[in-house]
Amino acid sequence: MKERDSSTNDKQSADQSNQVMPGLLAAPRQDALASVVVFLVALPLCMGIAIASGVPVAAGLITGIVGGIVVGLLAGCPLQVSGPAAGLTVIVYEVVQRFGLEMLGVIVLMAGAIQVVAGILKFGQWFRAVSPAVIKGMLAGIGVLIFASQFHVMVDDKPKGSGIRNLVTIPQAIWKGMALPEFNSREVRQFRTEMLRTVGGLHRRQVNLNERVAERVPHPENTEKPTQSSDANTENAQVDLSDLATEQAQITQALVVVGSRLTDFETPAGSSQKTMRISEAASSAISQSEAALAALEQGGVEDLRLQVDAATSLEALMAQQKNHHLAAYLGILTIAVILLWQGFAPKKLKVVPAPLLAVVLATLVAAILAVPVFYVEIPNNLWSEVHFPSLTVLSAAPWVALFQAALLIAVVASAETLLCATAVDQMQQGPRTRYDRELFAQGVGNMVCGVLGALPMTGVIVRSSANVQAGGRTRLSAILHGVWLLIFVAGLAFVLRLIPTASLAAMLVYTGYKLVNPQSVRELRKYGWSEVAIYAATVGTIVFADLLTGVLVGIGLAAAKLLYTFSHLAATLEPNPDTNKVTLTLQGAATFVRLPRLASELEKVAARAELHVDFQHLDYIDHACLDLLMNWAKQHESTGGKLVIDWASLHARFNPENGRKNAPASVSHSQRR
Repeated sequence: MKERDSSTNDKQSADQSNQVMPGLLAAPRQDALASVVVFLVALPLCMGIAIASGVPVAAGLITGIVGGIVVGLLAGCPLQVSGPAAGLTVIVYEVVQRFGLEMLGVIVLMAGAIQVVAGILKFGQWFRAVSPAVIKGMLAGIGVLIFASQFHVMVDDKPKGSGIRNLVTIPQAIWKGMALPEFNSREVRQFRTEMLRTVGGLHRRQVNLNERVAERVPHPENTEKPTQSSDANTENAQVDLSDLATEQAQITQALVVVGSRLTDFETPAGSSQKTMRISEAASSAISQSEAALAALEQGGVEDLRLQVDAATSLEALMAQQKNHHLAAYLGILTIAVILLWQGFAPKKLKVVPAPLLAVVLATLVAAILAVPVFYVEIPNNLWSEVHFPSLTVLSAAPWVALFQAALLIAVVASAETLLCATAVDQMQQGPRTRYDRELFAQGVGNMVCGVLGALPMTGVIVRSSANVQAGGRTRLSAILHGVWLLIFVAGLAFVLRLIPTASLAAMLVYTGYKLVNPQSVRELRKYGWSEVAIYAATVGTIVFADLLTGVLVGIGLAAAKLLYTFSHLAATLEPNPDTNKVTLTLQGAATFVRLPRLASELEKVAARAELHVDFQHLDYIDHACLDLLMNWAKQHESTGGKLVIDWASLHARFNPENGRKNAPASVSHSQRR
């Protein structure tokens, strides 16, 4: 009867998981309204995550568009919304720093291919087979890294490189943000804001040109360091880059104008030291741009290094015009609005996402007061930021290292996506997730993003929950949110350039804090301090080492705990002083590994004692320990002792088919309890 009930339950579960998903136009009105809400949530997140990943803003927006339109059409979880995720920012940032922006597309393409293969091989459920302590620790570790790095960006500073350096230098960032405000005239603020926007635009163009050069000039890993000339370099010494020289010339001409205007304006308006620093930075930027132009015209092998130097010099020029305290004020305003809106806004108005409202208000304040801070850099033509993998990049790729990076992205993205899909299933009563199909869809989306040179994607819980709460019914809501992103970015890019980067960074500082989620520690504590220890070890290793090492340490500790659980045996002897009775309580798993422990306790039993064995708390016993008990029983009986144990029940409990058959005849009656 039990077997029949179990079979019926399995069939019902399978029927529910294979429930026919509603058609694309089953609820167009509800899906259209929900898609607008999801679009408003996704827009600032796509930009903020791109900045945190160290890539152009356009790369994040492209991923959001692909995640909506492409993955939305194929997804196995129709209400899940995909796009760039905070959980991958740390990995992507390290990848870009190590391999260069031009290699990112190749790595994302490989990661997508791994996911597609995993989906075809039906590995979807396996990505969920990870200890919750490791998953929560991974997310918390990522949250700490995002919080620490974006705290610096929130004051218009650069991240310091490693996670621990970002953490320990947060007091410096706070000190920079606490500088006394300058009460400059509106004319001064407007000019400095214009210069920051102009130099920022030139920096974006220089970075884009840098990537286009890298796609055509063979180069090794870590291109920021000059390389020694070699025969291989000599063979590739001349590459026709004259078509890119025009763009570099335009950047150089614009820099000359900017340098002249800055020098003329700052001389009477600012201190002599500040004027000197700005003048020196402008001169350096012009010199580096001219050197990059000369190299492009000659087609030399040092083109890429000079392009990097040109971009770095523009960052230095922007750094001399920073106003850390003003950026900090905008960041604090953004976080305050998010907290106040989430805590006190009327329920009907909460359909407006708190991050969007915060970014809009910060943008309005920055525009009205002409606040001279860094602003979002995005081109009018999104297509100009699309970079297809070139033959030069593919031929010079360090494939082993790239595959390792791609595998890490694929595993983390898949785990985050499928955990998000499980959470979405718990939020709604519609069709359940088809995990293999969802994994396949994510792989296709990442392959498209890789071809376009964009960020990798995952299913994102913030956007997905917004979709469900806004009344999304089918996959149409996710698809339409991608369409709205495309229309907005293609037609209203000038609006995005009004957004201060400090506001987006502040949004991610709050996101990082939410990822840490102290509540998860209390939840893990319910299952023992060992789960909390795994969580803490995962977080600490991620922060002090790197994400991959942290995850591996967490998985290793979880496996060690599992091994300990299934090999640990607690054996306790409790003699009764009034009688000749002794009770042996067994708890845990009695395997051959713990046989010496069991034998040691049996040796303590007196010769004529009556031993009672309590195995009610015993999870498992193997053949070796059973043999030990049976042999010891015979020996103990020969000395006048007695073993009271229900052999048939013990055998039946751990080996039902052979339990009674294996019960020893010599003790089957007198030694049965």
